[in-house]
Amino acid sequence: MNKIDDIYVDRLYPYLAMFRIPYFSSGNEKAFANVFLVIDDELMLIDAGPYSEDKSSKLTYALKQSGFDIKDISRIVYTHSHPDHMGGGLGLDGYKGIRHCIYREAKNKVEKYGEYVSSVKSIAKNIFSELLFLYPEAKDTYFDVVDHFWNPTYGEIGIDEQLDEGDSISTGKLKFKVIFTPGHSPWDITLLEETKSLLFSGDFLLSKSSTMTGGLNGFGSDLISYESSLKKINKYLDQIKCIYPAHGPAITSFSNLTDSLLAIVKGREDKIFNAISTNNCSLMDLMKVVYPSIDSVIVLARCLGIVLTHLEKLENESKIHRIKDSDEVRFCLGR
Repeated sequence: MNKIDDIYVDRLYPYLAMFRIPYFSSGNEKAFANVFLVIDDELMLIDAGPYSEDKSSKLTYALKQSGFDIKDISRIVYTHSHPDHMGGGLGLDGYKGIRHCIYREAKNKVEKYGEYVSSVKSIAKNIFSELLFLYPEAKDTYFDVVDHFWNPTYGEIGIDEQLDEGDSISTGKLKFKVIFTPGHSPWDITLLEETKSLLFSGDFLLSKSSTMTGGLNGFGSDLISYESSLKKINKYLDQIKCIYPAHGPAITSFSNLTDSLLAIVKGREDKIFNAISTNNCSLMDLMKVVYPSIDSVIVLARCLGIVLTHLEKLENESKIHRIKDSDEVRFCLGR
C-alpha cells in the first residue's frame, strides 16, 4: 500500500484498487473511508468518499497514481448516502460521462444532496439536544462531530440509475449483483462480484458491528432491519473469498461472522435492558453501562448513536418507554 499525503492507494488485484481517504480528524485521531476502483472494460467506483475540494483532488490524484483519470470513470455506485461515501460525488458532477447509481428509494431523498444533508444534521441535533440536555460537554462533542460529518449542505447529485434487489451491474468481465441490506441506513446495498467471489459491503458489514446513528426520523439506523439483513447475507458467505467494507481492513475470515455480529447486538441489548430493569436511566447512564471507557470524540458520537438505536428498538417492541424527569429524558420499563 502506498501512502500519498494522507490518502492510501492499494492495488489489490489487476482489476481492483482501494483508496483510503480521511473524512474526520481530531488531534491525532483520523477516520478513513474506503473507495474501490473496479478496473475492467469500464471503470467503476464503489462510493466516492467525502466531499471537499481538497479531498476530491486527493481522489483524482489517487486515480492518477493507479494510471487513470477521473474522466475515465463511467459509473459510481453508492453503497449508501452518508457524506463520507457519497459526498465526493458533488466534486465529480462536472464530468458528464459518469453515471451516479444508488438504491431506488433513495433517489428522491438525496438528489438535492445539500438539502438532504442539512435536514439529517438538523434532525440529529434536535434529537440529541434533548437527550443530552444535562450533559453539555457530551452534547458539544456530539455536535462538533455532526457538524464536521454531515457536510456539504449545498449542491445536487443527479441519480442516473436506480438500483434494486437482484439487479446486475456489468463492467465487462465482472458482474456485480445488488443485494439490499438496510439497517445501518435505510438504503444500504451490498455488491456481490460473482466471478471473483468478492463482497463489497459498505457500512453494513464491518470487521466489528456496524455503526448506528439512531433512527433519525426514518433517515437513520434500524436494528430490526440490520438483524434481518445479517440473516439474509449469511446465505452468500459460503460463495465468497473476501469482504471489502467501506471502513477498515478486508474481512477474510467470516465463517461465523453474522452469528458473532448478532451476538454483539444481543449482548448490548441485554446490558441496556438489564440496566433499565434496575433503575430508570438516561442515555448517558446507559452509555457508561455499554461503553465504560471511551477515548475519542468520534467514538463517543458513534456510541451515542448505537445506544439510541437499541433504545428505539426496545421502545418499538414496547419493552421500555421514555419519560421526562425535570429536564432529563429517562428510559424505564414498558407499561
